[in-house]
Amino acid sequence: MANKGGIITGVITLVIGGTVFSLSKADIAKNFSKDTGMSQQQAEQYVENINKDDLVSYDKLGSDMSSDGQDILDLSSKLDCENYTYDWEIVSLSCKEGRSQLVKLGNDEISLGKAYIALASDSASENDMSLAINLIDKVNSDLDLEIIDQLLDRSAIDETKKTNSYNKALLQTALDSQ
Repeated sequence: MANKGGIITGVITLVIGGTVFSLSKADIAKNFSKDTGMSQQQAEQYVENINKDDLVSYDKLGSDMSSDGQDILDLSSKLDCENYTYDWEIVSLSCKEGRSQLVKLGNDEISLGKAYIALASDSASENDMSLAINLIDKVNSDLDLEIIDQLLDRSAIDETKKTNSYNKALLQTALDSQ
């Protein structure tokens, strides 16, 4: 909830490895702003507008992320660079390079999915949190690959990166609270 001064208040509870973290929405917004380059006010508004119904467990998030990564790998394996020319191929992006970029994203999404699943376990540690943060950075970087820009709408890419950055901000805020 926002108070009259526009500063967000409230706490988000996060459980990782059997540890309960009570995270200030203001601290989450600060880390989100730092990661996305949004202004503090924009970050606070984004954090405030997250619907609780849109939040899922790390198990579910990890499973979905791993499945998406596998779908990307399956797609990349079906590309026939010898016999076809694809609409997304351009001078700076050959079929083979596009396939290579898809494999990178697919593998990184699977790794991040596994890291999220590890966060749901009772034995999750600070190292697991740090690994997930690093993998979020890799996936967000992968989303800037040329093939992704050719295949997806920029607004969808940006929203996916914001969702990833929000998850990173949660984890970073939990680490900072230690």
